[in-house]
Amino acid sequence: MADPERRFYRAARVANQAMDGWLPDHAVGVANGKIVDVLPSADAPAHETVDLGDVSLLPGLVEGHTHIPCPPRVDAFDIISVEPNEPALMRAAHAVGLALRSGITTMRDLGSKNEVVFAVRDAIASGVIPGPRLLAAGAPITRTMDHCWFWGGEADSPEAVRAQAQVTVDDGADVLKVMASGGNFTPTSNPRDRQYPPETIREIVEAGKSTGIEVAAHTHAAEGIRAAVEGGVRHLIHCRWLSANPEEGFKYEPELAQRIADEGIWVNPTIGLGLLAAEARQRGDTAPRRNPNLQGPSPRQQGLEILRDMRDRGARFTSGLDMGMAYADFNRATAEAWAFVEDIGLSEWHALRIMTCDTAAAIGVGDQVGRLQPGFGADLAAFTGDPAANIRDLDQPVFVMQGGAMVVGEPSP
Repeated sequence: MADPERRFYRAARVANQAMDGWLPDHAVGVANGKIVDVLPSADAPAHETVDLGDVSLLPGLVEGHTHIPCPPRVDAFDIISVEPNEPALMRAAHAVGLALRSGITTMRDLGSKNEVVFAVRDAIASGVIPGPRLLAAGAPITRTMDHCWFWGGEADSPEAVRAQAQVTVDDGADVLKVMASGGNFTPTSNPRDRQYPPETIREIVEAGKSTGIEVAAHTHAAEGIRAAVEGGVRHLIHCRWLSANPEEGFKYEPELAQRIADEGIWVNPTIGLGLLAAEARQRGDTAPRRNPNLQGPSPRQQGLEILRDMRDRGARFTSGLDMGMAYADFNRATAEAWAFVEDIGLSEWHALRIMTCDTAAAIGVGDQVGRLQPGFGADLAAFTGDPAANIRDLDQPVFVMQGGAMVVGEPSP
């Protein structure tokens, strides 16, 4: 007897459980929001099978670094640094819907107002608005008037930092974010500056430990990277190795990079953002206002060479486009995979693993999503072409399912 709740989704190419190869002409069985089987199409009941056609079927994408209230425009700072919560909430609701339709079924927001991002996360979870499964850091902890101060996480002393971290935990954070260095986006910040010493960052790490919450650190500055690692942070965001000396440009420390690899600290290099910015410059698009405090060279190619060395040392990379920044709209997450292949030299399958199971593991949901495996959530995304042969085929999907519910595509059984 047919199960009315069950459907099999057949595709010419289905990712295997290891995310390192295709299962040709297979079907994924879905029932009650879960994957129940992956089997050759010939073995799937014909009357329960939906034929997606000549597509590549992957797990839903996992995006590790967004800012959902941010408009991805060159004048974003002028907007979000002064606007009230109401328009920010509406923009965030639009952003998560756009992300979901682009194949992102799980994502992590790494810096937004508590009142905005937690409300949107809860609205998604309760079915009020569509969006990816959302994990959120809330307001990032930062020094007074330093990077992203406008989101409400300013704290200077170790005691104030610990208190701010506790407030964010109590508000319901899934992860904590600290600005271990300055950032480009904020004109009163200097990306070459370390914001906090290791001892202060450890206060944040300890605040999260009681509830199992990890800490992600924004790290443009080399000294910020060191402070984050010594402070016990498990996620390095950007990891750019900028020297405090503008004339020096970068200050890469291979021994510290090896420690990062050996300790399994996750690295989100946001290189897709650089790729999109480079393509925008080639088109002649308007550039964002340059941070007046960022002096000296920081050539993109030199930064990519550093990341290639980290790759060779065994660093673990995650996805994360820094969506909400200029050029990084909420349907462009796959540019990070493009850059992993084109700029860092990873294989296509390695990039696909980063966009799915690797980042799912990094953000703490790797036992629920990120693979086409029985028992996992029925999060699926299908793309025309073969992204394992041409990573740019990983772009706008023709079929998206989240938790067994159709989001994109209307195939008939």
